[in-house]
Amino acid sequence: MSRLAAELTRVFGDPPVAPRAVVRVEVGSGQGLDAARLEADRLVDAGADLVVLDSPGAGVGPLTALALLLDLEPVTVVPDEPAEGWRERVLALRALCRAGRPLLDDPAALLEHLQDPALTRTTGLLAQLADRRTPVLCGGGTTTAAAALVAARTAPTTWWLAGSTPVLPAAARAWRSLGREPLLDLGLAEGGADVAAAVVRAGLDLLGA
Repeated sequence: MSRLAAELTRVFGDPPVAPRAVVRVEVGSGQGLDAARLEADRLVDAGADLVVLDSPGAGVGPLTALALLLDLEPVTVVPDEPAEGWRERVLALRALCRAGRPLLDDPAALLEHLQDPALTRTTGLLAQLADRRTPVLCGGGTTTAAAALVAARTAPTTWWLAGSTPVLPAAARAWRSLGREPLLDLGLAEGGADVAAAVVRAGLDLLGA
C-alpha cells in the first residue's frame, strides 16, 4: 500500500468514504480559544466532512511555540530572511521561551502568553475538530504546524492529515515529531493546502471512494 493510500484509509476509513462537504479555512486572525472551538462546532454541525486548514503566517508566537515544543534553540528557528531585524527577532524569541517554558503543560496558558490570535484560533480549530472526529487537511503554514504541536498536547492527532511540507525546517520537523509525514514536498510557501486537497480527491477516486 502506498503512503498516500495508507494515510487516506487511516483518516477516511477502510474502505475509505469520500467527504461530501469540504470546507476551506485560512486563518489570518482570531478571537480566542473558546471562539475557535465554537467555530469548529459550527463547521461540523453544518455538515463539514473535511476541513482544509492553513495559517500561513510566521510571527514570533508560532516560532516560539516551535522552539519550546521541539526543544530547539531560538537561533535555529528564526528564518534568515529578511536579514534586517533578525537579531531582534531572536532576542524576542529567547525572552518568550524563558517565560513560556513553565507553561508547557498548560496549552491555554501558553497560548495566552504567546499572544498570537492566528495561532490560538488554529489550535482551537484543530483540537475541537479532532474531538468531533472530523478530518482536517493541513497546509504548510508555519503557524499551522506550531498550532498542531500545541493542540496535540490535549487532542488526538488521528484526524489530521499533513498536506504540504512547510518551507521552514522547524515547522517541517513539527509534523515529523507528531508522526504525520506530509503528503507533498513541493517547496510551496503558499497554496500547499489546495494542491494537497486535489491529491486527496484523486487518491480517494483511485481507492474507489
